[in-house]
Amino acid sequence: MRRVWGALLVAAAMLAGGCSADTPPPPDPDKIELPPRPREVRVDGVDPCSLLTAQQRAELGLDGQPGFDLAPSDLYPGADVPACVVRGFEPRAVAVGVSIVTTAGIELFTSGTLAAEISQASVQRFPAVVAVPTRSPDWCTVIIDVSPGQLLDIQFGDGGRQPPIPQSQLCQGAQSVADAVMVTLLASR
Repeated sequence: MRRVWGALLVAAAMLAGGCSADTPPPPDPDKIELPPRPREVRVDGVDPCSLLTAQQRAELGLDGQPGFDLAPSDLYPGADVPACVVRGFEPRAVAVGVSIVTTAGIELFTSGTLAAEISQASVQRFPAVVAVPTRSPDWCTVIIDVSPGQLLDIQFGDGGRQPPIPQSQLCQGAQSVADAVMVTLLASR
């Protein structure tokens, strides 16, 4: 389980080039301005495996057992990141990761510095982004801004069957999981 989730987090951590300390960065046309969140929802201490109910997992085609993981992340330094990984086998093979991040805000994804195509989204009226990695067609991520310096990271990856799942469908899957996660989170807060 740790290897599956670790691979997803390593893939997410691939950063694009940087700037020297002496030269101010040029204006970035890829930087995204997000609307304000409707309210703050702190996620300190939330178990990521509690955010998808058995009914939601069944509706999403996630028939594997959820597994909790706590691991360091290059993308989110400062603390181990609690995550829940669950696989789906029927009707398609997928791996889903739900991470609770309390050490970084969504600004990491709106700054234009990641090796991903970033587009603005909304999940249950909360500002979000869809991050489509430019170096791997095997997964897609939805990042939800829940509180200053806190976010939810929802990754939806291909499970390895042939033919591969098109990335556009992986992004649709990530958005569906993100919506379900927020429904559960908001109902508990």
